[in-house]
Amino acid sequence: MANETYPYQDPAQVSELLSSHKRFTSGGRGPWHAVSDSDWQDWRWQLKNRINNLDQLESVVPDLSDEEIQGAELANTKLSLGITPYFSNLIHREDPICPIRRQVVPRVEETVSSAWDMSDPCGEDEHSPVPGLVHRYPDRVLFLVTDRCAAYCRYCTRSRLVSNASGYGFQPDYQEQLDYIRKHPEVRDVLFSGGDPLLLS
Repeated sequence: MANETYPYQDPAQVSELLSSHKRFTSGGRGPWHAVSDSDWQDWRWQLKNRINNLDQLESVVPDLSDEEIQGAELANTKLSLGITPYFSNLIHREDPICPIRRQVVPRVEETVSSAWDMSDPCGEDEHSPVPGLVHRYPDRVLFLVTDRCAAYCRYCTRSRLVSNASGYGFQPDYQEQLDYIRKHPEVRDVLFSGGDPLLLS
């Protein structure tokens, strides 16, 4: 089991790997080396040029494991594959257990369901009085505005609806959400979430 999660056996190799995690190593802009600074720093350009499929992913992370290849092929059945060029640039190419790589590169294990799995581990749906609003605590609500993110984190606790890959059909009704809040003066805090609410800016 240890070999599956930590593939290095040689103590010197482990030491070198741990020490490399302490320093940031940029992969450069990779396939986007000719992109202008203004485009590279433009979030809209980053969204338009996201990595969304296996071919694109292999061009940036050429040494994908079999589990990652299968995960990328199956990603759109549960949680879409989406990595911005900037974020992909943070992946340590030679480290199969790079935390950022594990955060955004799908693995086939994601498609395995167990009897104890929960599609809604935070119990949000049962505390949703109107579509897109979660009212679990008396004085605050979670206001979901979108099911999209710039990059899809593989550990997302809202993967049932984020990216709509599994067909959740997220349809927030902003007016209904606002009306609910107006009718509940005990609500003092409104937390915007989704997906990434900044995508609506």
